[in-house]
Amino acid sequence: MDGTTQGPSGPSLDSGGHPGRRDHDDKPIIGSAEWDLLTDGVRWNAETYLLLGCDPGHGPLSLDRLPDRLPEADRPLLRRMMTDALVHGRPAAGTLRIRRPCGRHDSVECAGEPVLGADGTVTALRMLLRPAPSA
Repeated sequence: MDGTTQGPSGPSLDSGGHPGRRDHDDKPIIGSAEWDLLTDGVRWNAETYLLLGCDPGHGPLSLDRLPDRLPEADRPLLRRMMTDALVHGRPAAGTLRIRRPCGRHDSVECAGEPVLGADGTVTALRMLLRPAPSA
């Protein structure tokens, strides 16, 4: 997870401006992110920027800024997921709607897993993201 953008064969938006389900090489688009709670370091791959509608030039979002990308109605689910992972040390998953700069919302499936230190406390959060299947 280097936080850099992909080249011409990397992930892209489909003709409707939505994150595509697959990249140009027909591989599924999977975002990965890690928030290090000890150093405040954040690492995202290029697909995470695409899926969360963020500009790589601005860098990845901290955990406290993640709710800014969601409509108000989805924020309680994100809070529950973060509480499960960061407070209780349990994996958490859910489908969240991501607000795009144009105002449209796209659904993204998120699965997070806490990283525990030697003393059992949560030291980091790792998350995988992918476009949710269309209904």
